[in-house]
Amino acid sequence: MQLRCSPRICVRYPTSIQTDDGTSEGILFDLSASGCRMQSNVTLTPGNYLALHIEIPDAESPLAVGVSIVRWHKDNQFGIEFLRYTEGDRERISGLVEGGKAPAISNHAEQEELILSTVAA
Repeated sequence: MQLRCSPRICVRYPTSIQTDDGTSEGILFDLSASGCRMQSNVTLTPGNYLALHIEIPDAESPLAVGVSIVRWHKDNQFGIEFLRYTEGDRERISGLVEGGKAPAISNHAEQEELILSTVAA
């Protein structure tokens, strides 16, 4: 087992997922500067590439990760590694993680999680 290289913070942010097959929605958890864990009903397998737009509460614009790759998949959760960020967003993500305090969790994300859990059941 490989240990994580970077610290993570517990978050719950609604996220738009863009793949070659279209756009879907998910919830991002466990954010680090190099990746995250997320939940979605979209069909993804390890090795799939995707782009993410992460909605941070009280932020002027979403965080954008231009290229990410799925590293693992279990049930409707995925481990995502960030490969290429939109300009300035690597620093924004690092600032969130290093600060250790994430902005308030979005109520929208809680509703999405309930919907995702219901659909998965």
